[in-house]
Amino acid sequence: MRDRRRFLLYGVAPLTLGLLFVSLYFSGVMSLQELVSPAEDREFGLIENVQNLILLSGALLCWRAKRLEADRGWRRLWALGVVACLVFFMEEIDWGDHYWSALTGAQRPAGEYFNLHNQGDINRWLKKVVDIGFVLIFFFLPLAKGRVREPLRPLLPKLHSALTLLGGAITSNLAHGLEDAGWTNNGSLYNNISEFRETFTYWVVVLYLWELSVLRRRASVGREELS
Repeated sequence: MRDRRRFLLYGVAPLTLGLLFVSLYFSGVMSLQELVSPAEDREFGLIENVQNLILLSGALLCWRAKRLEADRGWRRLWALGVVACLVFFMEEIDWGDHYWSALTGAQRPAGEYFNLHNQGDINRWLKKVVDIGFVLIFFFLPLAKGRVREPLRPLLPKLHSALTLLGGAITSNLAHGLEDAGWTNNGSLYNNISEFRETFTYWVVVLYLWELSVLRRRASVGREELS
């Protein structure tokens, strides 16, 4: 039953969401395209806002785990998780600049961003680092579980994470293929098709945090029973 739930959470759910976004964006129906990624500002579409919700969920999960954690070292790690999720969230919303522009009408010059990850070639290199790092962490590390020392084994990601990575690759390649084939879209994601895969990136990280929080709660309950 647990494996079935993980199959749904790591595989079926994110892939279904990703394929839904792709089908809406390339549907040829302007209203659906605008729903998923508005031509005027893609930051207010479903894709971006689902990513924001995932990051905020991660921050909330870490905050709750910190409150329930008895170990001081782990409390610091959970606090770091809260900060990391919030920083990524703020980067995603350009540190509030999107909303400020929408409210005031003040627009930055084309190609100018307030956030860090869109400066220069940072985003291009960041994508490569994330791709390589995630394959190592969420695929090869779980496969090498037998070679990891026993105290560290429970901290490794679940091999089900590979399903999320696979779903992200499928969705991204499909989106790139449709764009290259000239399927109708509103152009809001021109040179930013990677946004489809970014949802999977945040998804797998938050699932790992969730698995880790469950592990720590069980450890805490075990200590209470022994005492």
